[in-house]
Amino acid sequence: MKKVIGTVIIAALLLVLFLPVKAGDYDDGGTLDYRALTYRLVVWNRFTTKTDEDGSQSSYKYHNISVFWFPDSFKKIDELWEIEMGRL
Repeated sequence: MKKVIGTVIIAALLLVLFLPVKAGDYDDGGTLDYRALTYRLVVWNRFTTKTDEDGSQSSYKYHNISVFWFPDSFKKIDELWEIEMGRL
């Protein structure tokens, strides 16, 4: 009986730590945000611009899926966007 109770407690703890919940969507092109206590999943759909080699700017829709682990998972979405742009 103690083994079953221990297993249930461990399973509940893992669900709380790793089960993502939709935290919101943004009007930047359709970015979706899912959060758990240990990580954050961001589905980027964002309109942005890039500078071409000739100096002109062109707009495009950036699409990517990113996982941010603790402690980055508690940052604001704008801070996460800066991290994402640093990866490119």
